Amino acid sequence: MSLAKIASTVKILAIGFTLAMVIPLGQHPLAGVAVAKADDAYQLNPCAAPTQISPNIAETAWQLWVAATCPVNQSRYPYVVWENWIEQAQMYPPDPSKGLVVPNARAASGGAIHLLHGSELALAKNPTLATVVPGLFGGADENCNRAGAPPPGEPNLVICEEVRLNGLTEDYVAGTNLWNRPGQAQAAADRAQIQFSPPSIEVKADWIELSSIGLDCSTLPPGFAQSVHIEIINGHCFALAGFNLMSKLLDQWIWATFEPQNSITNPERCQVLGCTDTFGSKPAVTHGADTKLTPQLAALMAAADLAPEWYNYRLDGVQTDFFKPKLLENSIVEAENAGIPLTQSSCITCHSVSSVKSDGTDGITLLTSNPVGLPKPLPSKAWIRRDFVWSLTEACPNSPFQSCAP
Repeated sequence: MSLAKIASTVKILAIGFTLAMVIPLGQHPLAGVAVAKADDAYQLNPCAAPTQISPNIAETAWQLWVAATCPVNQSRYPYVVWENWIEQAQMYPPDPSKGLVVPNARAASGGAIHLLHGSELALAKNPTLATVVPGLFGGADENCNRAGAPPPGEPNLVICEEVRLNGLTEDYVAGTNLWNRPGQAQAAADRAQIQFSPPSIEVKADWIELSSIGLDCSTLPPGFAQSVHIEIINGHCFALAGFNLMSKLLDQWIWATFEPQNSITNPERCQVLGCTDTFGSKPAVTHGADTKLTPQLAALMAAADLAPEWYNYRLDGVQTDFFKPKLLENSIVEAENAGIPLTQSSCITCHSVSSVKSDGTDGITLLTSNPVGLPKPLPSKAWIRRDFVWSLTEACPNSPFQSCAP
């Protein structure tokens, strides 16, 4: 990769800030990595999400992540593919009487907007964590939250979240009338089987507001901007510290979670549960130490022309079933933000509780603990499961997570 190509990854990020990302060749993510020849699928289109799983499920997780992280723009938002997807706040309008509006269609023409909010799980556990990040230079305020369990030395940590649904997920919610509470209640009354279509994908991104940990975009530590994806949102500097991805390529979805190797933003990464990645990481198992990319993953990222900072992200682990029971958690999304102990977190079991009753009661009322292992039966036949999708909880009226119009 030429120095000119590396220099082209410099991003001018709004509100007058510039993050210098010109990296000496010896410090480029591919320096010293023997890049394996990509297979035909990667060569054809690494930015197309896979439609079937690989023998190694970690490889499938990386294929999904790379396709979602392929570049869209270099100097303006949206920067990557998943930022073009609809945010859950747009999917479930506060006033259902006005019908579903799908602004996602405007994204390709420059209409994408960066919508951040607090962690629903964190605020459900502790509403007093809610905090407003006031917009600067005319930018909008962001309703975020203080971390539920901040790491030592970062008592004022503020995290903002967004949840994005790809086109197939969006189409299913809209076409089945599940975007509003009466539609979900009717589905429960009819004993309907809510089953999203493959390859439906949903992602959850957690952003650390850097001033809350004493950093500023104009004075970042050396190498910081090359180790974590940074954006300026409404005048504030944010780092993408936690990223969950779920895909319906399997009946019970594929659950994968990713973090950057950055000791400032992610000090607890892999420390408790460890991280396992048999496709992209050398060594494959770690308990907090940094790892190198495998040639296979480096080839996939290079084929997709990812920006340099993405080469520093790592897969924490993948979950596809309830067996063992399986623990999986992101040190930012679940642990620091929502305050869930690392030894009590199972993505698939928690999401299995997403359900609705025929009178519209939401399954969030059944989430009285941090469930691990096989899911408990629903209370009665008046309930149905919502195919592991918690964003359906946003549906109005009577959403527990947003203000619904009378």
